[in-house]
Amino acid sequence: MRASGLVAGYGQLQVLWDVDLEVGDGECVILLGSNGAGKTTLLKALLGLVALWRGQIEFQGRRLEGRRTDQRVRQGIAYMSEMGIFPNLSIEENLKLGGYYLPRREVRRRAQALYEMFPDLVQRRSVPAGSLSGGQRKMLSLAKAFMSGPRLLVMDEPSAGLSPRYVKEVIATLKQLHSEGLAMLVAEQNLGFLELAERVCVLDAGRIRFAGDRAALQRDDILRRSYFGLQEATDAPRD
Repeated sequence: MRASGLVAGYGQLQVLWDVDLEVGDGECVILLGSNGAGKTTLLKALLGLVALWRGQIEFQGRRLEGRRTDQRVRQGIAYMSEMGIFPNLSIEENLKLGGYYLPRREVRRRAQALYEMFPDLVQRRSVPAGSLSGGQRKMLSLAKAFMSGPRLLVMDEPSAGLSPRYVKEVIATLKQLHSEGLAMLVAEQNLGFLELAERVCVLDAGRIRFAGDRAALQRDDILRRSYFGLQEATDAPRD
């Protein structure tokens, strides 16, 4: 995916300012930024959930501006929002929705493969998703997004609301999916997700302030301390 010059907002409030972003085939890009930086707006603009004011988006050789969200999904983009599930529906029903555009046989095949990947979900496949723990909900959200067999998985803060244990499980699962060739764009505040990244972008006040590899980010000490010192302090062990 390649996005260039993206400008978007809500009503008269501009949130994104000439954002350029690229995710190559099979690449993992981590989009770092604090609350209010514009991460969710950017992801929604890529999916067509927020209208672009200006800019271009290209995926698999096709322009996406003006295309509906369902058309972008059919083309191979999956979106995992911070919530990501329907709590009143069962685990199995959530997975079926994730594969809505697939033939029934393929839905069954993919669901079985995902149950093997997420064994905690198997025994509770018929219970409402809202009864799951926070970590299990996140795993279901990830499984639901992966049901469509995407080429690019776009995720909005997969660590939100999770204990450190489940954050590690999510990172391990994403690492496995990425090793199988899945491209990922992950918007996060948690610096632990940097271990997944080939490249990192830092979004601040609706503008890309940094784009490069992890080594370059680590060398930019002023940038790291300015934007993420608070997050690092938050992640420090507590007595």
